[in-house]
Amino acid sequence: MKDAAKTLINIMNRLPKTSIWHNMETGQYMRVILRMLDMKHLEKSLMWEGLSPFDFHDIGKVLLPVELNDYRALYSDEQRLRAMAHVDYGQHVFSRMREQAPEAADFCFAAEQIALYHHECFDGSGYPDGLAGKEIPFLARVCAVANSFTGLRSGHGVFTRNSVVKSLDAIAKRSGTFFDPDIVDVFVKHTRLEQIGRAHV
Repeated sequence: MKDAAKTLINIMNRLPKTSIWHNMETGQYMRVILRMLDMKHLEKSLMWEGLSPFDFHDIGKVLLPVELNDYRALYSDEQRLRAMAHVDYGQHVFSRMREQAPEAADFCFAAEQIALYHHECFDGSGYPDGLAGKEIPFLARVCAVANSFTGLRSGHGVFTRNSVVKSLDAIAKRSGTFFDPDIVDVFVKHTRLEQIGRAHV
């Protein structure tokens, strides 16, 4: 494995274990969503040194103050503003890596977009740039759904642990505001059908 890839893994390993798991689980749900959209081939074209850009959306949190990392209570206004910087920090990690490893350009570009824009909202109310609709890069829109579903299911961060049904309901309720409705429709429909199928096995 090349030095730049080892450096990335070392950076990731500085996060709390719960945050590392959240990154990996979010990446897994991104794969699930892309499979449902008949786009599972997309990840293969972006892989580099065995790494996927789907697994690092919150890597920028490594540069947050310790007290804000894996925070499990509601932020104050000041804390929230400081925590929001993690998307810029994440983008910076991959822009620097792209300079050091030009052969990883596709991987880094995808990872940058996911890290920087996964908190943009479909209605334009998100951050950092207030992008709306299809202005938000596609993979960031996929990550937004995967990230929230993972948080709702696991109770990561400020989320309360929820059942699959309640998590899907929460995602569906924010379709068209927080999330791309096309992605939500496919994800919620297919996941509910899979749950019904399991119940009848």
